[in-house]
Amino acid sequence: MSRCLFGVFAVVSVVFVAGCGGDGFNRVPVAGTVACEGLENPSGYVVATPASAGAGAPNSSGSVVDGRFAFAEGQGPVAGEYLFEFHFQQSSEVTQSEDGEQETGPTVAYRTKVQIPEGGSESLSVELSQRDRLRDDGGY
Repeated sequence: MSRCLFGVFAVVSVVFVAGCGGDGFNRVPVAGTVACEGLENPSGYVVATPASAGAGAPNSSGSVVDGRFAFAEGQGPVAGEYLFEFHFQQSSEVTQSEDGEQETGPTVAYRTKVQIPEGGSESLSVELSQRDRLRDDGGY
C-alpha cells in the first residue's frame, strides 16, 4: 500500500511541478524597438530562433506594433544569441477580398542576429537595413 501511495504522490508531484514551472526554460523578458530602413513605424511580428542548432533553447514569437516589439510574459527567449526574423506589413491598408475576408497588404521579412542578455531586456534596440532583407524564397 505504501508503494502505491508513493507512486501516486510521485505522479501528482510531477504533474504539479510541470504545471506550475512552465516549460523548464529560463525564459527572460524581452521587449524593445525596431527600426527598418524604408519603413516608418513597422508593424507585424517577430520570430526568435536560437542562432546555434541544437542549443537546447526555445523558439519564441511576439508582436511588433508601431516599431515596438515584445514577447508575451513567460514566452520569451532565454539568454543567448538568437536569429530574429521580422515580418512587416508593407502597407497598413486593409481591403476586402471577393469572399468578404479582410486582407492586409504584402509583407516583407528581415533577419538579423540579436544577443539576449542574462536577465533579459525591456529596451533592446534593433536596426535593420536592406542587407537584412530576405528574398521571397527565404534567402538573403
